[in-house]
Amino acid sequence: MEKALEGCGVIRLQTFGGSCQAIKEKVLKITITDVSDEQRWSLQGQLVGEWAAELKSTWRDARHAGDTRRRIVELIEMTSIDRDGEAVLAEIMSQGAEFIASDVYTKHLLRNLRSELKRSRMKGKQDGGGNH
Repeated sequence: MEKALEGCGVIRLQTFGGSCQAIKEKVLKITITDVSDEQRWSLQGQLVGEWAAELKSTWRDARHAGDTRRRIVELIEMTSIDRDGEAVLAEIMSQGAEFIASDVYTKHLLRNLRSELKRSRMKGKQDGGGNH
């Protein structure tokens, strides 16, 4: 089963003469492919602001109790990731998802998120271990 979700926001800035000065589009396309042993998420576009919130909501809605399939997130055609997007990726990563990235920036970002997650888990163990 495959489904695609798309969002698009358009901002237009105009001069007094009415001509359009700039058009800025923010788009995120989420394609989810369900097979028996895995769920594959392909993300394309910009993981920013409200689209990061949309991914977070869609991710939570797609998870079912007792579902042990692998979750694979492909970040192959990402054009922009802001702090909100990074936070959503970190949450998804903390839940055991595997990531695939093709460009240097996204690979670097994922390495940093993994390191941060590892540090926070180690800190949590240390903090919890000292209270006994």
